Amino acid sequence: MASVLVVDDEKKIALLLEEDLREAGFDVTVANDGDTAVRLLHAKRFDVVLTDLRLGGTDGLAVLRRAKEIDPSTVVLLMTAYATVQTAIAALKEGALDYFEKPLHFDKIRLVLARALETRRLAEENQRLRERVRAGDVGADTMVRGASAAMGRAMALVEKVAPTDATVLLTGESGTGKEVVARAIHEFSERRSHPLVAVNCAALAETLLESELFGHEKGAFTGAHERKAGWFEVAKGGTIFLDEVAETKPSTQAKLLRVLEDRRFHRLGGSEIIESQARVIAATNRNLHEEIRSGGFREDLFYRLNVFPIELPPLRERMGDLDALCEHFLARSQYRGPGLTAEARAALSGYDWPGNLRELRNVIERAVILAGGGSITREELHVPATGPSRAVTTDSHPGANPDATTLVEAEVRLIRDALEKAGGNKSKAARLLGITRRALYGRLERYGIDPERSQG
Repeated sequence: MASVLVVDDEKKIALLLEEDLREAGFDVTVANDGDTAVRLLHAKRFDVVLTDLRLGGTDGLAVLRRAKEIDPSTVVLLMTAYATVQTAIAALKEGALDYFEKPLHFDKIRLVLARALETRRLAEENQRLRERVRAGDVGADTMVRGASAAMGRAMALVEKVAPTDATVLLTGESGTGKEVVARAIHEFSERRSHPLVAVNCAALAETLLESELFGHEKGAFTGAHERKAGWFEVAKGGTIFLDEVAETKPSTQAKLLRVLEDRRFHRLGGSEIIESQARVIAATNRNLHEEIRSGGFREDLFYRLNVFPIELPPLRERMGDLDALCEHFLARSQYRGPGLTAEARAALSGYDWPGNLRELRNVIERAVILAGGGSITREELHVPATGPSRAVTTDSHPGANPDATTLVEAEVRLIRDALEKAGGNKSKAARLLGITRRALYGRLERYGIDPERSQG
């Protein structure tokens, strides 16, 4: 219950405000002068201060200043029968959210209070999230951490959307950590005390998937010996994560669309309408625009899911995070050895990781077993000398440095040469190299290449 301090030397108005705000569900304390208000502010924390401007002794602006000094997050609203432009400007400069002219309109006051408190709640939630993200405390897994610009952009979006109820669509290649991000969004939402239900849409046959999502009544199909609640029902006020949502069939897509539009569904074989309170986070590694064009995915469902899209970068575009991710996976495997040799780290850096974080985790787990507590060398890693998706090779570019002793050195030389020929124009340099602009950015970040210094 939000607490409100009402300050007005007109006792009748103060009493009316107290009664009205109590009826609206607020915890109300009344002060009839500014000095009493200041004492109360020191004694108790208030979410909102609603004060008259003209008071005997300490005036409303002084109460405003004191409230903000004690707690800058306190919402302060002023009331006055002598409103002027100067009054409004002075109040807003001192930190007041708004002011009301007398005679008061209680409906407007309640509305402004409700909006102000919701704004404050979201601001506080965002601040807590930012602090936890900066501390690296994002869910139970550091797969979503990273200092790279690519992951930083994705996590900035996670910060913004987590405290809301918006539907989220996570896209990106397989193995980029979409489920981990979904869990982080749930954890930092107000739904965190309710269930998070993860459903792999690709792992179940269509009829079974519908039963799992929406439940079924006894006798709905062969083998349905009793009523069963579906995941939308189980999730209640929590979150349902639909992984690989592009794998669903048209009939399932139609039912998902109805849930997102009407927040209602019914169990298979049943007629009872069930309200859905669950937040939906969906994920796919497919290009849904192409799926829509080919008829494999409903366009109307796409727009319902794509309320807040977040694209997760592949590992090759966040290679600056590679060392931290390796250390994380080593810690998860309870490895206590001396760690990766320089040769092993170079081998990891020279690979493109088509399987992304999932592949890196598996490689590290295997290497830990093979190392048996000793140093992890190039031999224990079992990664190719070059990634299968590399577009840049020394054979295709005769300008490569013939003295380069490793593929990484040759690639760095090629990139620098291309940037020099392109006059620092990254789009042109990417075309010269035969790779995408995004891939070039990933390599610039990976190798710490400054395009400006690569000219001339």
